[in-house]
Amino acid sequence: MTRMPSDDGPPDAELERLVSRFLDQSLTEEERDRLEHRLRTEPEAERYCARAIRFDATLQEAIDPGKLEWEETRRVVFDPRPGAPMWSVQRQQTVRYGGAERAGLPGPERRARWKWIVAALAAAGLATAGAVFYYQSRTSVYALRNAGFESMDLTQSPTAISRSVLYWQDFFATPGTEVCEIGRHSKGRLYAKSGRNVIRMQDNAFLNQIILDQHGKALKAVPGLRVIVTGWSQVSDPAAHTLRGSLRFVASGYPVMIQYEAAVATTPLPQGGWSPFRIELTVPENLLRGPSDLSDRRSPAPPSIDLNGKDLTLSLDNRSGTPIYLDDLAIEVHPPGR
Repeated sequence: MTRMPSDDGPPDAELERLVSRFLDQSLTEEERDRLEHRLRTEPEAERYCARAIRFDATLQEAIDPGKLEWEETRRVVFDPRPGAPMWSVQRQQTVRYGGAERAGLPGPERRARWKWIVAALAAAGLATAGAVFYYQSRTSVYALRNAGFESMDLTQSPTAISRSVLYWQDFFATPGTEVCEIGRHSKGRLYAKSGRNVIRMQDNAFLNQIILDQHGKALKAVPGLRVIVTGWSQVSDPAAHTLRGSLRFVASGYPVMIQYEAAVATTPLPQGGWSPFRIELTVPENLLRGPSDLSDRRSPAPPSIDLNGKDLTLSLDNRSGTPIYLDDLAIEVHPPGR
């Protein structure tokens, strides 16, 4: 990174490296913690980080103000041979930047150019640990993987159903949640909102996915964060139906499952054909939480923990008493204050 004039003098080697890696979106968890500590405790480091962010955004805007397009394709390979992985995912990324096209996405070109935001950060003195989250959230794009459930081709399946939900059930799976080629499975009585496949969830079944940005980094819990989940549901039973959504931190997986909820909300699902739903999850100021879900209730309960900075997983739970179908899910992530 180009060194800039400074009233505080040149930064030390560690600070310069941390800020440079922050701008390239390549900080490790340990490096992020170290940078946040220095920004909280060293005014000179705070001022240097603000100047670096402003300089980086201005330079990127001057070099190439063109648009950035990112296209990613995934191919799922199944291998039934003994000793081989049952399935693997091959990814190919294509970037069109300012009219050029290249495979992959080099670190420096991951940066978005937000000059007016950067100027506001520096003017307001927000180049602290909170500013790190704010800047990263503006340069990150969060989306659900396999949101339409079309990543698995079920045309050769004799049952038109699979309990393997690709890119979902990162930590936990349940036999009550299935990918379903609904038209064939229902003999033409029902259809998908789009494509062929939907999710069928039995009562008390769930669907979960860790929320990642385009760089594979998890969304962190922070007070004021809002996550809006939208999608389509279909239920045939005339009884009342409810879909429960939550943002959770998974502290431990099976066999000793421990989860903590940062936010939770529910929405009613109307009876009949495909209907849109919306769940808004807002992370509160107080994030000291006790465990919300445990698999071993005979052992002493785990302690309450502060969920600030913890990785968030989206969980959707059917609390309806009868099966429901879901399709075409999506999320919107709004940083605090937006």
